[in-house]
Amino acid sequence: MTSNKKTHLCEQESFCPITASLYRARKRKVTTSTIPHSGDFMRLFARTPMTGAALRIAAALAGYISYDGKFRGAPRGYAAFTMKELQTMTGISGRTVRCALDELAHLFGLTIQRRHHDRHLFTFSRVYDADANDVAAADPALVEDADISLEKRVTGSPPPPSLYSGTKSNNDTPSSIQILEGAGSVYETPFAEIIEDAKKGTEAAGMDTQFLWKGFHMLNVRNDRAIAPLSWLVAFVRKAKPTFQHRPEAPAPEAAPTLACTDAVQLMARAAPFTNRVFHENDLRRVIGPDAYEQRVAAIQSTYGGTRFAAQLAVHGQAVKAGTITR
Repeated sequence: MTSNKKTHLCEQESFCPITASLYRARKRKVTTSTIPHSGDFMRLFARTPMTGAALRIAAALAGYISYDGKFRGAPRGYAAFTMKELQTMTGISGRTVRCALDELAHLFGLTIQRRHHDRHLFTFSRVYDADANDVAAADPALVEDADISLEKRVTGSPPPPSLYSGTKSNNDTPSSIQILEGAGSVYETPFAEIIEDAKKGTEAAGMDTQFLWKGFHMLNVRNDRAIAPLSWLVAFVRKAKPTFQHRPEAPAPEAAPTLACTDAVQLMARAAPFTNRVFHENDLRRVIGPDAYEQRVAAIQSTYGGTRFAAQLAVHGQAVKAGTITR
């Protein structure tokens, strides 16, 4: 008999940590409630892989469990909701709500007591013993307090507004990705639409979806990761850049148009290079004499104006053109 009790206790402990702790508390005849708190539920949900829709529904039910047999007309250990309230609170469609409830029934033994024109009763049968917290079994004196009118139980406290108002949500998409050596076709997975939505407006907008899917798998295989969160895939797609980017070459700057020179003094001085001005002056003074050289410079200045230096260069240029001196 003793071995059977130990075996039963081991089965309870291996099944669920919360159930095992509550089982030991009842064995010690603890008088406190055996209903887990919201934090216990959240920690359990965080350790259990499930879809995003199932996690939203589970969090909503765990946050509205009645502990006194009065909250929203539900007995102790139950949460009271209509299907419309679940849709409004979570912001997901009715079909997805039903799929999420089926998933929670498989994971945590979620049971539903459907009531016509009233909120349904939800409880997690595999997490804790809801019947042990039933108001009728715990304290018959609370039955009168729990006998709330039908009208009040139907209306109750309104659920909070949904944080998820968008219609495009990944409710049916797994939150983790199994990394395989061969990525396979992305269109056979629910991640193709996610990749196509994530690459919109980014540099990867023109890249192939299958190419991005294979690149994500190759990166995780190289880093020895067997499982990757869904958020990593979205971040990978948004940061992806094409390997070869053909950018148009910038046009060469246009050369500034050269303006024609109209200064007569500069035109006359072009024939004589500026660097040879000292040699030109000495040669011309030797050929025509200093007085004649000064007369030519003075004539240029009186005719065209300007400085003596410019007039000298003009005299040198005229002498080179006339052949009096060489270039």
